[in-house]
Amino acid sequence: MTIMRFAPRPFPFLRTAHEETRAESARARGFALVAVLWIVAALTVLVAGLLTISRGEIRETQVRLDSGQAAALGDAAIQLAVLDWASANTPQDRLRRAHYTFENMDIEVEIIPSTGLIDLNNASESLLRALFVHAAGLEPAHATQLAQRIIDWRDMDDAPLPQGAEADAYLAAGVNWRPRNTPFLVPEDLLQVLGVDFDLFARIENLITVWGGRNGVNPMAAPMSVLIVLCQGDTGEAARIAAARDAGETGIDTTTLEQTHLMAGNMGNIFHILASVPMDAGRRAVRGRWVLLRADGDGTPWQTIRAETVRFAVPAPETF
Repeated sequence: MTIMRFAPRPFPFLRTAHEETRAESARARGFALVAVLWIVAALTVLVAGLLTISRGEIRETQVRLDSGQAAALGDAAIQLAVLDWASANTPQDRLRRAHYTFENMDIEVEIIPSTGLIDLNNASESLLRALFVHAAGLEPAHATQLAQRIIDWRDMDDAPLPQGAEADAYLAAGVNWRPRNTPFLVPEDLLQVLGVDFDLFARIENLITVWGGRNGVNPMAAPMSVLIVLCQGDTGEAARIAAARDAGETGIDTTTLEQTHLMAGNMGNIFHILASVPMDAGRRAVRGRWVLLRADGDGTPWQTIRAETVRFAVPAPETF
């Protein structure tokens, strides 16, 4: 047997031309692989981004469709509720709820006379303070400050109340607006009162109006949330009065309410009407309108003062 021996390369660190070609080829393949991986990664990110955008657009489209459907169904129920209220054989003397069926959906409608809400343009300082304490959860001192700032905003003078705020305070706070010194035109004007933010406004939005025309509240027209304010935070007493009223009882004892915050009389002719429309997954869509129950110049028996954007809630709120 012949054993072949290979002599070691004199300089092992030197490559032959063939080996150099193979190394270059390997490097080229490596670079190509890296480039492909980068392209794949970039395409993956791009596709993921496009999918996210598509899902977002689909969700937005679905929300718009749901909002449109809820607005149509809610408006239909509101129109029937106003018609029933206006054509009732007996005087309507309290907040009312009714149910209407459209497209196999049970739509609940709540008719709240504006006299059952707290009027920003007429409420006393003590009633505004109670609103902020018992509905918004503020400390009494903070509530007093905001109550006086509301009064300073709506009164015609430029002299601030002891804890109120006129133009100088707004200037010092660095905001771009000043008290109007005229009545609030819409509830959202409250956001321009110094110290009122969106979170605070959301807590009291369903309890206030600018169309009540009274300095007090009619408890027979007040939703549960307003009754709690009138009861100085006593939810049990508020629930008792609401249950008796909703059951149609007469002669309901309201002596436990803060009497200085009450007013008697009719329901007025401006109403906040809320239609709660059932949606999928247990959601409810709420459509609201402010309606003036008075004939328009063209003979329309009522007028819409304001139509509210459809909002969604899970589950259905107590007073939507």
